[in-house]
Amino acid sequence: MQASMRQTASMNGVQRAASRQVAMRPVHTRPASSRRAGAAKVQALFGMFKASDAEVIAEVSTQFDRWNAALQTKDPKQVAALYAKDGVLLPTVSNRVRTSPGEIEEYFSNFLQLHPNGKIDDSKVRLLAKDTAINSGVYTFDLVKDGKPAKVQARFSFTYKRLDDGQWYIVDHHSSGMPEAVVDNDLEEVARQFDRWNASLQTLDAAKVAAMYAPTAVLLPTVSNRVRTTSAEIQDYFVNFLLLKPFGKIDEANVRMLASDLAINSGIYTFALTKEGLGVTKVQARYSFTYRKIDGEWFIIDHHSSAMPETEEKKMAEVSQLFDRWNAALQTGDPKKVAALYAPGGVLLPTVSNQVRTTPEEIEDYFSTFLTLKPNGKIDDANVRLLDAETAINSGVYTFALVVEGEPTTVQARYSFTYKKINKEWLIVDHHSSGMPEKVEQAVAKVEAAKKAVAV
Repeated sequence: MQASMRQTASMNGVQRAASRQVAMRPVHTRPASSRRAGAAKVQALFGMFKASDAEVIAEVSTQFDRWNAALQTKDPKQVAALYAKDGVLLPTVSNRVRTSPGEIEEYFSNFLQLHPNGKIDDSKVRLLAKDTAINSGVYTFDLVKDGKPAKVQARFSFTYKRLDDGQWYIVDHHSSGMPEAVVDNDLEEVARQFDRWNASLQTLDAAKVAAMYAPTAVLLPTVSNRVRTTSAEIQDYFVNFLLLKPFGKIDEANVRMLASDLAINSGIYTFALTKEGLGVTKVQARYSFTYRKIDGEWFIIDHHSSAMPETEEKKMAEVSQLFDRWNAALQTGDPKKVAALYAPGGVLLPTVSNQVRTTPEEIEDYFSTFLTLKPNGKIDDANVRLLDAETAINSGVYTFALVVEGEPTTVQARYSFTYKKINKEWLIVDHHSSGMPEKVEQAVAKVEAAKKAVAV
């Protein structure tokens, strides 16, 4: 028993001595540079399984293509599915902030009707955190508006978050019109509203035309004394007007933005109307359309249409006076001033030249010779007609007092002046002048008689 205790004590002493020897050994540590190198190796090892920032940025850059591809499906659900459940959309053409999947889907239900196809013009992608990134810049959309292709440029900011399923989702999408071009784009859009309204006339459906007007709109029509202040009254007017199968075109327009959602277009338009037994007639009138944008769509809130106050007789008198203007230009002796009264594409078939003159230079050349005769014309017989609001013709007979080889003489001829109002000025688009045919025949007869007399 005592021997066993001594043996145990002896072993404990050996262990304590060994422990002291271990404690007294010097500790060998690696230099800091060596430790950093080792850490780098570990990071490199883990980097094999972690994408670099550049790779993440490249991945985020492809998200626009994914979103645009969803637009091409024309399915608003597929587009809305790219937004996070708490995603927010601030769209280009709506004041309303969309904060739920249902609201976002509803926006794209309308936007997709424009057949949008987008491309990035300029973008910058940045990583905000491990799984959060933003892409902002400028994009352009090819759209189809009112059946016509159009391009619209806008600024964008997409903020993305990578969620637990590993997919990137849009948590915020802000799109805004180009601030320096907003006015021009809006003016063009407002100008197109007439085409939209005129297209509804072609349906011959009064309800479709009335749908272009806001619920509280007012219509002061051209051919009715009654002011229409309800949708039913407006529709009633078009029930009768559409019987004329109207087709309108703008002759002169003045579009102005009164506010971002309020605009006015006023000017002059002409309608081709079909009246039973009379065929197609053209009627010109003055107009004012006032529009308001409601839920992203332009509606007419006021439409005033009135007959042209100047009568047709006044216009015909105006056309009749154009000969006096032309004759006054002859008196200047300056061929440039005469040629300036012809439209750029005007044609002259002159009395005493076989050459058809089709350019301003050729017309000026003709008058360089003709003016040496010091012509002074007067109308003997005139027939003025208005072909439409901007086209007229005056044809008949005129006589010129001329000086030929120092001797005064007079020459009578037939004429046709066709005029076109261009930039508010009447210009000659066609001028045909010809000698009196019966006098020519008489001269030929005299020559033939003289030949016979000589033969005898």
